[in-house]
Amino acid sequence: MLDVKPTNFVSDVAVFEDITLTSQFLTNVYSSLQSGFERKDWGFDQDWSSGFALLDMATDDIEGHNDLPLNKVQAGDLNSSFSLGTEMWRNNYILIRKANTLIGRIDGVPTTDTGLKTRIKAEARFLRAFAYSELIRAFGGVPLIVTEQLISDNLLLPRNTYEDCVAFITKECDEAATDLPFEYPAADLGRATKGAALALKARVLLYYASPLNNPSNDVTRWTNAANAAKAVMDIKDQGYYNLHPDYYQLFFTKAGNKEVIFAKKFARPGRTHQTAWMLHMSIQNPDVIGGAWGAFHATQNLVDSYEMKNGKLISDPTSGYDPQNPYKDRDSRLDKSLIRNGAVFKGVTVETFEGGNANKSTNGDRTKTGYGLRKFIDERFLTADDVYRGGDNDWIYMRYAEVLLNYAEARNEATGPDGTVFSAINELRRRSDQPALSGLGQVEMRERIRNERRVELSFEEHRFYDVRRWKQGMTYFNVPVKKMKIVKNANSTLTYTVENYENRVYKENFNLLPIPQMEIERNPELVQNPNY
Repeated sequence: MLDVKPTNFVSDVAVFEDITLTSQFLTNVYSSLQSGFERKDWGFDQDWSSGFALLDMATDDIEGHNDLPLNKVQAGDLNSSFSLGTEMWRNNYILIRKANTLIGRIDGVPTTDTGLKTRIKAEARFLRAFAYSELIRAFGGVPLIVTEQLISDNLLLPRNTYEDCVAFITKECDEAATDLPFEYPAADLGRATKGAALALKARVLLYYASPLNNPSNDVTRWTNAANAAKAVMDIKDQGYYNLHPDYYQLFFTKAGNKEVIFAKKFARPGRTHQTAWMLHMSIQNPDVIGGAWGAFHATQNLVDSYEMKNGKLISDPTSGYDPQNPYKDRDSRLDKSLIRNGAVFKGVTVETFEGGNANKSTNGDRTKTGYGLRKFIDERFLTADDVYRGGDNDWIYMRYAEVLLNYAEARNEATGPDGTVFSAINELRRRSDQPALSGLGQVEMRERIRNERRVELSFEEHRFYDVRRWKQGMTYFNVPVKKMKIVKNANSTLTYTVENYENRVYKENFNLLPIPQMEIERNPELVQNPNY
């Protein structure tokens, strides 16, 4: 009886003898993509902890829940047992292994639909390139495994150089792009497109040009990155990409959302994520939206980066900023990203002052900084039961706003702020009704672009890598994070005071994550990153 196969068993051979099964195998490769909604802070094999943490909780933008192991990283304890690093390495190489199998066998699948075979292969090549891009921005150069491995093969491979990996990824993106469509019908949303391949290439080249990886500041690298981003912008001109008109809704709109270039798809009831309640602000009155875990607390450091509506930073003495009315006349993205005192959330006026409904001393999940998360949290889900069903909004890996920012940054570094730089960043600013930038030099524009990235791409796990590639970790991640303390006075007025919440520790070697210890032990050919 032991040799009887289960009825749901499909052999490897069978998968690649039937184009339908091969297509399903490709879907399984997509499912291996790791999203920010699914990170397991307590360990790669601890599924119960999926959705507890975002990478950006290890930045100056967010303070996580007290119980998160990620807090150790904020305190300077980043080592080769870092759970999210181990998970990144493991999950991306699982995807790469599956993609290599598909790429190696697709040509032999019998079918008359050669166009479908060509597209499947291109999708797998894109997914493999995407996985490698995730690995190299975290760890630097990694072993390039580009063919299906057999147990008889030498599996103990050394790391390729970062330059080797960049060359491989960009070549794969170029070649995949030629065989990928511009778009798909609604039933196939989420598949790799020509624009996704070109946008990935642009991102990888931007990282390659950045100070961490370009110590001599080779301007050619910046030019190549700008040209790659411009290629995606040219697709926009053909009607395929554009900014969504509403900054909050863009993270929930699926059909017809031209801003999304590549995303991991979620849908109720079977494919949901726990972000809907793990990162949901804990508000005790009314109790219909209580019970959230409250793992997310934005910092005052981030809030201070949002401009005034007049386009001036609050540090500018002419900005009109009032420390005792700190949310008046601010960039509209502030209230579309965060929940703050006085904001209306799910029909409730949120109180983050001491003793308020989001800051009661009896609530262990109360706000720690005076702020909660609105972005990614669907306000349609009102009751606790509905929230606990899980979120079904997609995790967006790449969107058109990032392309504009990538172009502006690369072009500014290559040539200075010419008209195309202003045009790209101002196109983005118009959505939030922020005034156009003008008259800036290269250094000033650099700082405004970096600030714009921080605000526009907040919590999308760009900050974690941006500060590293700019080699600015000691500036931003090695200083205290701040909170907003609000006291309700006897006459019902409020007093706002910015205070240090927590000291943070960062070291220069943290710019690259450590190779996971379990991988070093498995493969003695792997050389650890310096100073770990």
